[in-house]
Amino acid sequence: MYLKRLEMQGFKTFAVKTVLEFSPEGAKRRGVTSIVGPNGSGKSNVADAIRWVMGEQSMKLLRGKKQEDLIFSGSQNKARSGFAEVSMTLVTEQSESEDLPAEIVLTRRLYRDGKSEFEINRQQAKLADVTMLLAQSGIGQRTYSVIGQGMADAILSASPAERKEFFDEAAGLRPFQLKRHQSVSKLDSSRERLAQADALLREITPRLSSLERQVKRLEQRDALEADRIRLEKSYYGGSWHELSERMGEVKIRLDAAQERETKFLAEARAMQEELAGMEQSVPPSVELDQLRRKIEEIAEERSVLRERQAKLYAQVEIAKAKAQAQRETRTPLSFSKIIEAVEVSQKQLDTLLDHVRHPSPDVAKIKPIVESLHAHHADFSNRLQRPVMEEAPTPTTDPEVEAALKQIVLEMDTLTARTKEIQAKMAEVNRQEDGKRAHLFETQRQLNARRDEARQAERAASDAAVEMARWETRRDAFLAELRTHRPDLEPTLDILAQETGKVDQVDTLLPQLSRTRSQLEWIGNIDPATQKEYTETKERFEFLTTQVEDLRGAIRGLDTVIAELDETIRTKSEQAFHILNSEFSKTFRSLFGGGEAALLQVAPEPTVDEEGNLVPVPADAPVAGIDIQATPPGKRLKSIALLSGGERALTSIALISAIMATNPSPFIVLDEVDAALDEVNTKKYADILEERANATQFIVVTHNRTTMHQASTIYGVTLGEDGSSKVLSVRLEDVGTLQGKG
Repeated sequence: MYLKRLEMQGFKTFAVKTVLEFSPEGAKRRGVTSIVGPNGSGKSNVADAIRWVMGEQSMKLLRGKKQEDLIFSGSQNKARSGFAEVSMTLVTEQSESEDLPAEIVLTRRLYRDGKSEFEINRQQAKLADVTMLLAQSGIGQRTYSVIGQGMADAILSASPAERKEFFDEAAGLRPFQLKRHQSVSKLDSSRERLAQADALLREITPRLSSLERQVKRLEQRDALEADRIRLEKSYYGGSWHELSERMGEVKIRLDAAQERETKFLAEARAMQEELAGMEQSVPPSVELDQLRRKIEEIAEERSVLRERQAKLYAQVEIAKAKAQAQRETRTPLSFSKIIEAVEVSQKQLDTLLDHVRHPSPDVAKIKPIVESLHAHHADFSNRLQRPVMEEAPTPTTDPEVEAALKQIVLEMDTLTARTKEIQAKMAEVNRQEDGKRAHLFETQRQLNARRDEARQAERAASDAAVEMARWETRRDAFLAELRTHRPDLEPTLDILAQETGKVDQVDTLLPQLSRTRSQLEWIGNIDPATQKEYTETKERFEFLTTQVEDLRGAIRGLDTVIAELDETIRTKSEQAFHILNSEFSKTFRSLFGGGEAALLQVAPEPTVDEEGNLVPVPADAPVAGIDIQATPPGKRLKSIALLSGGERALTSIALISAIMATNPSPFIVLDEVDAALDEVNTKKYADILEERANATQFIVVTHNRTTMHQASTIYGVTLGEDGSSKVLSVRLEDVGTLQGKG
């Protein structure tokens, strides 16, 4: 690679666009280009322009105080420029890296409003891109690629750490150091992002667990809701079908019994009328008539007693039916009773745990606790699965009603006995009458039979009415339960009953329905939006988890890369240091005609921990700096600070020459480095340029004729009347050709 062209416009004294062409002398020799001119003409601005376009940020090195000083400020005859622009063209040769383009054009532009921009091959770029490109090209940004006035001596005056930075860049370690810096920056960024992601994960994990539990409960609730609807349809439809069917059957029996009762009573009244007519035509005997009236009285008393008995029986049956319906109404456990039962179990578990934790647990004390806990848990589980019946006292018969029933039975037994006695007397009278009134008695017997049949029909009707009352009570309890839980089904019960049909053991569905309702009540109401929030939170959790894993993998990879770069930098630094030390010693002896010079690695100083103890430096710790020892022949100097000005200049040149030999730069700009040298040493300096020009392209700003003599091209810089610098170029080989022709 070599520097092909430098274009300047508005930079310092170069007001108009100025182009400097730099071409190697041949395929194997880079050559030397000299830039000459009187003091103040602006020739050193060429070196500043190269340094600036390479990304220099220090205004001190650019010999200015503020950025605006880099823009042509104008003169009496020429207006100031609005911007400063420098473009540098580099050519990559075939033997160099294939990653670099054949021609690289670096451009830097600065406006008076302070806006600055970089371009690489006319494409917008950043300073970091320029720095990395130059490092890959083997061009030092702030070290020996551009050595300005006083910088050569500054190397000797620099601290060991500053010298190490200089030598590292000269040794070609800059690309690795930049990559390491980028890797460390990425590592710090990745760790920061990992900490943020971990914090977010810790924040959303409890919320995700809570949402997951709610979603599971929501899924359970959906299934329970489906079971509840199914059970309700089966229970309510089947129960209403059974109620309707049973009440219909009872209604048929009741109507038939009432119809028979009406029929027998009508026949009895007809026979009564017939008997009355017969009695008028055949007057009965006085005794028989009295007996008959007694039987009729007894019959009336019996009828009254039977009516009272039927009413009392109806009251008893209705009371039993209501009590039974009340007991059949099952009530699920309330949430407070569930919590109370759980707390009792927890207390027993705590007591059991205390006994178990004892080094020698007493089994005799543990056994009753376990049995009590098992019984309590079984009872609690049974009460959850089969909600208890509505707690109601066992129905008992009213004592007054029971006494009245017993009294009626006694009275009816008495009437029965009296009837038998009178009937026996009537039979005796009838026998005495010799059958005179056989027909009358037959009619009387039939009348009594009809009355008995009417009474039986009345009793059957009374039993049917009691059963109807019981079913009506169950219907009322059923409707009350329906209106409590599903009032919307009441208008369509008949349709639902037809669709459901008969359900076997429909009463067993009620405990299941009650248990399902209890579970739904325990789950409670959950917002359906919880599912959406859970999905979003889970996706975010999974994304963060993946990101955390990726970041951890990236961190492991960056740690590996940094370790490899550290090893590469250490290895290359050691190799370059030994070569550089050897070249420096050899070049020093060549320039001084003897003497000794060496580079020494400075180890880092031990640190002190928090307790004030001295922490030794690890054996593999990186070098903290580089020191320089230079002893000219015939002297015994321990410090380079004791060297004279010329000796310092020669030592600096020896060091720069050693760096050139160790890691040749594509080009080097030397700005009046030879200013402090005498004629003899200038000749040595020029010989070094002549020797190194085979591997490195030199752009030399100088006043010295000996140095100029090594140049193949000379640019003369002069300051025009308008205050701007102008350039005139001369190729010495062309001059030699013209002289030969002359």
